[in-house]
Amino acid sequence: MKKMLAIAWAGVLVLMLITTAEARQGGAPKPAPAPKPAAPAPRLTDGKPDFSGVWWSGGVSVKNNTLGELERLYTPEARRVMQTLTEDDDPTLRCIPYGYPRAMTLPSNQQLQIVHKPGLMVILNEYFHSFRVVPTDGRQHPDDLFPTYLGDSVARWDGDTLVVDVTGFNGKIWLADAADKPTPTSTGGWFTSDALHVVERWRRVDMDTLEYQATVEDSKVLTGPWKTPAIRLKRAPDDRIEEAMCLDTTTYSLTEKGRQERRP
Repeated sequence: MKKMLAIAWAGVLVLMLITTAEARQGGAPKPAPAPKPAAPAPRLTDGKPDFSGVWWSGGVSVKNNTLGELERLYTPEARRVMQTLTEDDDPTLRCIPYGYPRAMTLPSNQQLQIVHKPGLMVILNEYFHSFRVVPTDGRQHPDDLFPTYLGDSVARWDGDTLVVDVTGFNGKIWLADAADKPTPTSTGGWFTSDALHVVERWRRVDMDTLEYQATVEDSKVLTGPWKTPAIRLKRAPDDRIEEAMCLDTTTYSLTEKGRQERRP
């Protein structure tokens, strides 16, 4: 009996000590407050979402998402060409722009800036210092397109989503890095042709978030369309991009092919 009473009193004493400690600390720990939701997306004077700002992607990788599907879409002949390409053949080593949608998967320290007004959006890429001029008034592509690395862009609105149609490529950009290999037997070398056609969907989710997704077609290389994963860019703390130039005498000379060509 005395033993049971001793145990009971010990329990009461422990409870009193815990209660006293909590009282001294202001009670039980309070849960952390929920983060405040981001403000809604700003609007242009015509009522459409304003995409203006400096944005970064955080280095979203498509390797483990949809590159396996893209690889299956390459034609047998294109697969044979892929097997001849290595990381040394990456066009960016010669300071050729990344192109889209590949440019949207760059590391977060490579930013892009958007200047947006009714009827026009301009995209400025920090790395390579490339740019795109995107009319948003629903016009068609001109008939006399000159092939370029980034193609010709025209856009229309689908509700609050900007749909950008891009064509007129020169066939000299890649869709991903050669090192991005979804399977052990993948070869990389995600090349394109001058038949490349990209349809982008841009949407400003809120003040701090911009969403991007693209559908890629290339009748000379792919057997069907390839859709990228939805990529969410975050508003960067900077109010403008910096200069990040590319010098091919530096980048290409680092490759084995570049070293061989520089030998006397």
